[in-house]
Amino acid sequence: MIKLRISEEKDINSLKELFKDVFNENDEALELFFKRIFKPEICYVCYEGDELIAMVYIIPTTLNTRKAGYLYAAATKDEFRGAGIMKGLIHYALSITAQEVCITLPASDSLYEYYAKLGFKELSCVSAELSRQELEAMAKPYEINELVVGGYCGIRNRALKDNFLFWNNDFINYAFEYNALYGAKIIKNNFGYAVAYDEGEFCYVSELICDERNAGYLITDLLSEFKNEKFKFHLSPNQKFFNGKTERYAMMKSITGYNPESVYLGLALE
Repeated sequence: MIKLRISEEKDINSLKELFKDVFNENDEALELFFKRIFKPEICYVCYEGDELIAMVYIIPTTLNTRKAGYLYAAATKDEFRGAGIMKGLIHYALSITAQEVCITLPASDSLYEYYAKLGFKELSCVSAELSRQELEAMAKPYEINELVVGGYCGIRNRALKDNFLFWNNDFINYAFEYNALYGAKIIKNNFGYAVAYDEGEFCYVSELICDERNAGYLITDLLSEFKNEKFKFHLSPNQKFFNGKTERYAMMKSITGYNPESVYLGLALE
C-alpha cells in the first residue's frame, strides 16, 4: 500500500540511500546536508509497505518577507518511475506546506517540461560573458589586511534588493561548503563574495555578490584566483555589473496566489 507522509528521524538511513542511488551524491556533501540542513519536517516521503520509494525536500526560506520554499532533491526509485508517484508526492507536500510560493531548479530540459505540467512557471536570470581583458579594465586594486565581515547575509540582501530567495548566514556558509566540495572556489572579501568554478575554457561564476560600486575589488580577487581567458556570470536581473542576456533559470509555483514576475534563486543546491 502506498503511503505519503512527512519524514521522521527513523527514515534517515533510507533517505541517504535513495539520495546516493539517484543523485550519486558525494559522501561528504551528503553528510553535510543531513548535519546542517535536514530536519524531518522539511522532507516528504512515499512508502510502499516498509520500502521508501520517493522523497522530496522543501527547504523553507522567504521571498519579499513572504514564506517560500525551495523544492530540492525530488527522487523516485527507478522501478517506480512513470507511475505518477512524484506528482502525487509534490501535490501532497504543497497542499500541507505553509509556504506561499515554491521554487525549484530543474536539472534538465525534460524536467522543465515536467514541472510546467505541475503548474510551475519559468524564471530567468541574466547571463553575461566577458573576456579577461574586459574584466581587467574593471578591476580595482586594493589592500585589506584582515577580513572583518561576520556574515554575508546583509551584503547579499543589499546587493540583490528585492525578488530573491532570502538565505541567512548559516545557509550561506553551508552553501559555501557544499559548493566547495564540488570544486568551487569561494572568494570572500570585505565587500562581498563570489562562487566560481574553473570549467577549463571559461570560469563560471554562479554567484557574484557585492554592492555595484565595489564590484571592481571582487573582480580583482577573481582574476587573481582564476587564469581563464573567458568568464561567464550568472546574475540577478537587479545586478547591473555587465550587459548580459536573459536566459531560463529555475521555476516557480504560486500556492496562495502571490505571483511575482521575476525571482532570483541564487546559491541553489543543484
